Amino acid sequence: MNKKPVSYLQTDARWKNKPYRVSGESSTIGSAGCGPTAAAMLIETITGKTFTPEDACNWSMAHGYKALNQGTYYAYFTPQFAEFGIDCQMLNWIDTYGKPDHENHEKVVEKLKEGYYAIALMNKGLWTSSGHFVVLWWQDDKVRINDPASTRDARANGDIQTFRSQAKYYWLVDAREYNRTNAEEDEDMPRYNTLKEIEEAAEYALPTVQKLIAMGYLQGGGKKDAEGNPADMDLSKDMLRVLVINDRAGVYGE
Repeated sequence: MNKKPVSYLQTDARWKNKPYRVSGESSTIGSAGCGPTAAAMLIETITGKTFTPEDACNWSMAHGYKALNQGTYYAYFTPQFAEFGIDCQMLNWIDTYGKPDHENHEKVVEKLKEGYYAIALMNKGLWTSSGHFVVLWWQDDKVRINDPASTRDARANGDIQTFRSQAKYYWLVDAREYNRTNAEEDEDMPRYNTLKEIEEAAEYALPTVQKLIAMGYLQGGGKKDAEGNPADMDLSKDMLRVLVINDRAGVYGE
């Protein structure tokens, strides 16, 4: 499983009203900065160096990638990542909007399993009324997403069919070395399979895990304890921390 990337919102009060524009428009990071915000999340994650949406938007404007009365040119991602020695390539030019069964979607899943991250351009639907870039970091029973404009559960943990119906284009970001290192470290961590084990090792995470079980998000591999709860959840302490942080941020609702 890939590590969840750093999360940034283009609507963060620190920069949402700052300019992301070219001559002839008045757009801001909050209104049009989803592409650079998606890039900033992954660049900071992979490099470990602070790189905010404001930094990314400034780079985009300085290098001519802000599109007049739109968002960010598709050509932005490859050179932006290259600036940090990271390979990023557009998957292809096939428009998959309204094509949930297209092979491109499975190609992206296979790349995620190899340790890549992905950026998707979403078209009209749940994620946007026009066009919107989001980060994909994993897929299991849901599409795991860092959305630059929302922490709503439906947008952070997307229904696979809905997501595939609304995704238009993909970019692949090579994070194999980063995710491989984290996977090796994760293998050495103790794993917790039952609520009892979690209560004994990380009691602070128990309410969140119980909540996710009740919501159907944590199901394990099918093995159950005497109370009918999952008995093979295979969670590390790092995973539990991420779940708790997300819960506190309201990702899973009240």
